[in-house]
Amino acid sequence: MTRINTGLTNAAATFQAPFAQPFPTAASFPMFVPYSPTTKSSVNGQAPNFRPAMIQQFSLNVQGEFAKDWLLEVGYVGSRGTHLQRFRSLNQAVSTASNTLANIGSRVPVPGIRPDSLRETESEGSDWYNGLEGSLAKRLSHGLQLLASYTFSKTLDTDGADVNSTSAGNALTLGDQNSPRQRWGRASFNRTHRFVFSGTWSLPSPSAALQRVVLGGWAVAAVVTIQSGSALTISDTNTNNVFGISTDRAQLSGTCSKEQLVKGGPVESKLGAYFNATCFTSPPIIGSDGIGTAFGNSATGIVDGPGQANLDLSFSKTVALTGGFEKSSFQFRAEFFNTLNHPQFANPDTNFTSPTFGVISSTAVNARVGQLALRFEF
Repeated sequence: MTRINTGLTNAAATFQAPFAQPFPTAASFPMFVPYSPTTKSSVNGQAPNFRPAMIQQFSLNVQGEFAKDWLLEVGYVGSRGTHLQRFRSLNQAVSTASNTLANIGSRVPVPGIRPDSLRETESEGSDWYNGLEGSLAKRLSHGLQLLASYTFSKTLDTDGADVNSTSAGNALTLGDQNSPRQRWGRASFNRTHRFVFSGTWSLPSPSAALQRVVLGGWAVAAVVTIQSGSALTISDTNTNNVFGISTDRAQLSGTCSKEQLVKGGPVESKLGAYFNATCFTSPPIIGSDGIGTAFGNSATGIVDGPGQANLDLSFSKTVALTGGFEKSSFQFRAEFFNTLNHPQFANPDTNFTSPTFGVISSTAVNARVGQLALRFEF
């Protein structure tokens, strides 16, 4: 367990006098505040058996040249991660014959510390990645080069990866702190489908000298990216949780199928309400006081966010110099990112208790950006 002591603001600090005096301040003592069943302390610590993460990777690919300059590759790629870092509380209240919000403090394993505040950084997380990958490549010939790649994959883990910033270790994992199986689901960076096409084409130059100056040396390049949305977990800030853990997943109402959790239609039509709010509700009351609730039952990574489709283009013209500038050239380039100026939206607010639940308030890709460049090669 560590104790962090922050000194006074000291803009005039020097190497000779680095700290404002007195340091530590009188308010810093006692350094480790004693606690009793009536206190509500917070304690952060690191598991004594903490160890570095271990990643095992495996793959099997088959490739073949079915025609001159054309290569087809299909394969399976997988990985297994163990001892992944996560951040959870060890003081979740236990269940007894009488569970109420009022007696949470007497049901925690360590009295005097809040249920969500005996936080431990541990290396007990795990994940699985499985992916089917395919690519079709045309080697450079006659000025043309192409590459098309497709990935169909799924990543599952015990803590939803970046959900609630758990992979960074600075916020509690969602839901039941003692049940990794209940939190098992798609990681937040999981994208089921991803297709990328890239190509370059150097246009043939005319044989006539004058035409070659005007029409020769041109090249075009393109990158197309199409991918499904990332996995989203619907969270719920529930202060009535009878186990004292307010960071939870939302409760399904039971009136919707999985396909109905996200509203139909194009993303532009649901910027103010991406989710079907009637598909979610408050967790069931299980406390003997008629107030305390259970944990939410929605799965980790239960829905997908908005997908993306993007086109980047570049055009260039190279002019070879003659005379005393042998093997030198000028190249002019014009590049356009999100060439079609297609709006591509970021994920919506996924907190069911938020007043902006389901609202998409930003984009994931900038509007069209163009840039020009002139390069001298020698």
